[in-house]
Amino acid sequence: MAGPWDYSSSSHLGDGNEPQVNGPRTYPLATFGQRAFAWLIDLLIMAAIGEALVHINPRLGNDLSALVNLGYMVILLGGPYGQTVGAKVARVRVINLDGKQLGYWRATARYLVSGLSALILGLGYLWMLKDARRQTLHDKVAGSLVISLAHSDALEAAG
Repeated sequence: MAGPWDYSSSSHLGDGNEPQVNGPRTYPLATFGQRAFAWLIDLLIMAAIGEALVHINPRLGNDLSALVNLGYMVILLGGPYGQTVGAKVARVRVINLDGKQLGYWRATARYLVSGLSALILGLGYLWMLKDARRQTLHDKVAGSLVISLAHSDALEAAG
């Protein structure tokens, strides 16, 4: 049964060298700007939660914050919609290479490696600027793609 995450199994370069994911509809891959915007929103949300937890329990706040951040990313990205709050606002979605739900194990790997991407001077994130499928280091490790839904309403209205 098809779910909200079913897209496609193949990626190719479409018109104008715009990487796309094919399926029942064609979805372009998310841009660096879309992904950065989603990340910024999620960062603000997680920072606010972390700050609240530290104020509630200064002794355990940082540890609780790390667990909440992990849960936030894994549950939302690994779940059926593949979107955090930031991703929803930025109109992007994370899927696996088969165009389906990423899943919780892959979302966990993606989250953990994203920390490594940041530690190596952000190079793991910048990798997407040269990658044909716009994958970061953590996308490569987790087998994920980030697609843009920015024009999906227009596609549905026309389709």
